[in-house]
Amino acid sequence: MAELTKKDLKEAVVESLEPFAKAVQEDFRGVNTRLDKVDARLDTMDGRLGTMDGRLSSVEADVRWMKDNSSELFAKLDKFISLLEKHEQEMLMFSNQLRRLEERVQKLESKQK
Repeated sequence: MAELTKKDLKEAVVESLEPFAKAVQEDFRGVNTRLDKVDARLDTMDGRLGTMDGRLSSVEADVRWMKDNSSELFAKLDKFISLLEKHEQEMLMFSNQLRRLEERVQKLESKQK
């Protein structure tokens, strides 16, 4: 039986790994093709929406506007909450007044009988 040399081992490893390496290279080519398509979509105009950079600058402007106007929104929200609390207090007072009036009416009606 012949002895195995380093050259023989190397050839055996290369021979067994070569199909795997080719498959990996083919997969990478496919991924690169897909990424190139995504890149092209990001770089070109998208009709009514514009480029990705245009979209992002639009979103940044909207976020800036929201930050600038959030204090006004919170002030209005605080005003609304205070009106709601006032309304709840008034409803509680009215319900107490109604209960007292009903009790008085019941007492008056029971005296008439």
